[in-house]
Amino acid sequence: MSARECLEFDGITGEVEPIPTPKGKRYRAKLDTIQDIRSEMARIYRETRSGLIAVGDCSKLVYVLKLVADVTATSELETRLEALEQTNELKKSNRKA
Repeated sequence: MSARECLEFDGITGEVEPIPTPKGKRYRAKLDTIQDIRSEMARIYRETRSGLIAVGDCSKLVYVLKLVADVTATSELETRLEALEQTNELKKSNRKA
């Protein structure tokens, strides 16, 4: 057993078994912007319509992408709000001077 191997504990028997490593190449998608996430959702939809991805898997993947989109949108809004607040503070300090 290698040091990097993941293990699973069976709660009934108490045995520890290695979790099989996933087969295939790791997939990477650019998910930096809402547009990137939308494109990935569209790709998954097309592959599902083509029969390359099971409908259940599609649903799970798109749900996770929706969560990523929500976090991305919130992060973008937070950045924009901070910039507005800084601009507002500069205007206030210029008025006082």
